Amino acid sequence: MSDSSKIKETVLNGKKRARTAKEKDQRRESILAAALQLLLDNQGRLPTVNAIAAKAGVAKGTAYIYFDSKEAIYMALLENQLYGWLGEVRDQLRFVRGDMLDGVVDALLCFQNKQPHLWTLASLGHLQLEPEINKKDLLSHKTKLAQDYRATARAIAQTAGLAENYVDEAQATLIQSYAYLLGSWQLARPPVSIKSLLKGPGLSALQPDFLPLAQQGLHQMWRGFFENIAVEPEKSGMLKRLFQRP
Repeated sequence: MSDSSKIKETVLNGKKRARTAKEKDQRRESILAAALQLLLDNQGRLPTVNAIAAKAGVAKGTAYIYFDSKEAIYMALLENQLYGWLGEVRDQLRFVRGDMLDGVVDALLCFQNKQPHLWTLASLGHLQLEPEINKKDLLSHKTKLAQDYRATARAIAQTAGLAENYVDEAQATLIQSYAYLLGSWQLARPPVSIKSLLKGPGLSALQPDFLPLAQQGLHQMWRGFFENIAVEPEKSGMLKRLFQRP
């Protein structure tokens, strides 16, 4: 092969093709980073694949090599944030000492620093992303998510010194926590088109601060979980241990 043929093969529209695994990962990450920035700039509206590719500095066809659609791009971003959140919760639980309630709530709130865009992306999930995702890929996502919820629920039970039979209840409370956090985020951040309407007299309560609302709701939810366990006869003394102060 001549030198000119080699150049023609490795360069497309003035850009080198990604050949190594590292280069491909970098190209994929550049597409995801561009998509996230456009989503934030456009206040939650999904841009086109063409716009994402242009922002990433790649050809539109190159973007389609890595992702089937714009929805697939944002599903990948959501997975990164969601799985990252649950993994970080499990990691944070390893450091819980003393009050279990505060420890669990603090762990669940770790997204503030670790996954700051989780709820922006999660708000797109059920209505905009999942209906457009390949069913096989969606099933894979749901299976992984169920496994991560289970692992996190088991970590909560083990940290609290609870038996395996409490994992189901912990998992249900964890999923309720996700639903509550997502709903709270959506309530606290209405679409830009109607934000001005909520500035009228008596309407500020309809747009509460997200983090105080999230923390309060999580405390109530997980207090109920631990108190239900503590009142069982065989768990006498559990309540005191779960809520002990260091």
